[in-house]
Amino acid sequence: MVVNPTIVGMKKISLGPLEQEIMQFVWSKNTSSARQVHDCLSKDREIAYNTIQTVMTRLVDKGLLKRQLEGKTHIYQPVIKRKNALSAIISQAMNSITTQFGEEALVAFVDGLEDISDETRDKMIKKLRQK
Repeated sequence: MVVNPTIVGMKKISLGPLEQEIMQFVWSKNTSSARQVHDCLSKDREIAYNTIQTVMTRLVDKGLLKRQLEGKTHIYQPVIKRKNALSAIISQAMNSITTQFGEEALVAFVDGLEDISDETRDKMIKKLRQK
């Protein structure tokens, strides 16, 4: 996952699968400690607490999380909203695809949207008319 710096105002970064899971958790809770993230993610698999701490520190370094010390515990908060990150990711992916394959890639994308709801289709049409 790559975040477009022009949308979120930060350097270009990529997120691995564990980083994505951690961000999903923190977005869902708005604030979280590394212990809370570890407790949630370790239900499905073995993962070291130190691994979670390290990855969360990297997310702070990447500008996606901020942390504040409360007592002896770091509390993390997302710096950008999930919706903004998703918009940046989609924008980066679409820019990359259209740069490589041209506008035909957009047509192929639309062709693949046969199973979307009428409501989603209407939203897409409305957005396209606004541009």
